[in-house]
Amino acid sequence: MTRSILEALDRYAEQSPEALALDDVTYRELRAASLRVAAKFRDAGVRAGDRIAIYAENRPGFVYAYLGGLRAGAIVVPVNVLYRTADLEHVLEDAEPTVVCVSEQSAPFAAELPGRRLVQLADAELWARDGAIAALADPPPPQADDVAILIYTSGTTGRSKGAELSHRNLGAIADQLVEAWRWTGDDTLLLTLPLFHVHGLGAGLNGTIVAGARALLRERFDAASVVAELDAGNATMFFGVPTMYVRILEQAGPSVRFEHVRLFVSGSAALPATVHEEFARRFGISILERYGSTEFGFALSNRYDGPRHAGTVGFPLPQVEIRLADPDGNDVAAGEAGEILVHGPNVSRGYWRNDDASQDAFVNDAQGRRWYRSGDLATFDPERGYIINGRLKELVISGGFNVYPIEVETELLRIPGITAAALVGQPDAARGEIPVAFIETNADYDEEATLATLRERLASFKVPKALYRVETLPRNAMGKVEKTRLRAALTEKSTRA
Repeated sequence: MTRSILEALDRYAEQSPEALALDDVTYRELRAASLRVAAKFRDAGVRAGDRIAIYAENRPGFVYAYLGGLRAGAIVVPVNVLYRTADLEHVLEDAEPTVVCVSEQSAPFAAELPGRRLVQLADAELWARDGAIAALADPPPPQADDVAILIYTSGTTGRSKGAELSHRNLGAIADQLVEAWRWTGDDTLLLTLPLFHVHGLGAGLNGTIVAGARALLRERFDAASVVAELDAGNATMFFGVPTMYVRILEQAGPSVRFEHVRLFVSGSAALPATVHEEFARRFGISILERYGSTEFGFALSNRYDGPRHAGTVGFPLPQVEIRLADPDGNDVAAGEAGEILVHGPNVSRGYWRNDDASQDAFVNDAQGRRWYRSGDLATFDPERGYIINGRLKELVISGGFNVYPIEVETELLRIPGITAAALVGQPDAARGEIPVAFIETNADYDEEATLATLRERLASFKVPKALYRVETLPRNAMGKVEKTRLRAALTEKSTRA
């Protein structure tokens, strides 16, 4: 088991020093860079247990600051680069970093305060290459259970909280993916996911290092560039979110085949079955969908070998245990929906300086083992694996009947003219709430035909009682629809009425 990401980096720097790790940077060079940056952080007053925030877009300096911060014994805090004012200050005030690493683009939004120094990532990139800088001498290896990173939740269900992931957690997360996805040193990952998110950092970067592989880091996702690079054979793996795969399908011409890519992975939001099916038809490749969360990295994955069923997230990853439970924490009967509970070495120990939230997030079983309460509902099919039904808080209960948003959204996306859909509950005096849908549409959309089709395919209580057309659904940085904003829009509608 990998005890820390630094342990893996050191191992490959010794065993395969000239192997490429990050673009054209070798493992030997990446290790040396981490030690030089760590030395400069120490010069800046950073001590073991201090926090170093990284508030920037993807770039080599982000990686150097991350690894250098870990090497200096600090706790690294990746911050969503899209955050401004209130969201940004909430994270910085909560984490209290000694240093905030910024880019030219993000620096204007971050203030330098007493006890909080700003460091330009451009400087970190210079330090990484400057052989005149004395490397941090013999840094003690991190303790496996020390907190390595505070990675803040997306805030889609309330104020964001800092999940504490230890060095052991990060090593376990990467180990699971390396084993399950047959990741080796021969692989190259095209990495366009933001490093401030667990998908980009925990899977993309950390997985690359633990596998001894190579990552091609890009500042952002650009569909045309991604299609060109993958079609040219520059990478063997690509990780994305559903909206990225929609854009790839739109951008790729009829001659594109992605013949050198052995694995496409989707996560962070549900992959529409229509996208899964069209991708397989066009390119002969079945996207592997997985399920994860800030608090535990990843827990479920479609099998690498064998069929990958649209609308499913497969089976538990190595070392992970899953239960489906009712609100009292008891296992549900076979075939019934229940909240996903997760146990394993990948699971966070709790939230930074928030004991109440930490206590609410876990439940103990009869053996005293702690299980993380995900808040996600799922059912289990022995042949196809786990099927996510949506967030527990997003379940629509209409007249005593359960309406699972993903089921309705899947049917909506199969109808011509609808390009995106989100189902939420609208308060109703008679039935408690009724299902309504917000949809993005194109010229092919026909509301009467849509409702007629839904009535054929769904039980009457599941058919949306209203279809609200919007230009764009509100999404977070990872493409997940922010349903709290949609419910707020409904409240505003009812107030106006």
